[in-house]
Amino acid sequence: MRIKKSLILAGPALLTAVTLSPLVASPAQALAETSAAGARTSTHVASKPPEKKVQYKKGRMAGYADGRDDCKKKQPYTLRYSGGGPYQRGFADGYNSGYHSC
Repeated sequence: MRIKKSLILAGPALLTAVTLSPLVASPAQALAETSAAGARTSTHVASKPPEKKVQYKKGRMAGYADGRDDCKKKQPYTLRYSGGGPYQRGFADGYNSGYHSC
C-alpha cells in the first residue's frame, strides 16, 4: 500500500521531468559544449605563428650558436648590437644566453 501511494504521488513528477529534460540542457552539458567550441576555435587561431616571432626565433638560434662558440673558444664578449628588428633582438638575447651558458 505504501509503495502504491508513493508511485501515485511520484508518477506525475517523474513524467514531467522526463518530458521536460530534453528541452532544458543541464549546466554540465552546456559547459562541455562551450569548451568544445572554444577548443575548436583556438586550434584555428594558433595554426601559424606571426612573422616577427619566426624572425626572433631564427635570430635567437643564430645568436646562441655564436655566443656558445665564442665562450668555448675563450674569446672576449663581442656582441655588437645594432638595429631594432625582431631578428636583431633575438640574436642579442641568444648571444647573451649562449655566451653565459658555459
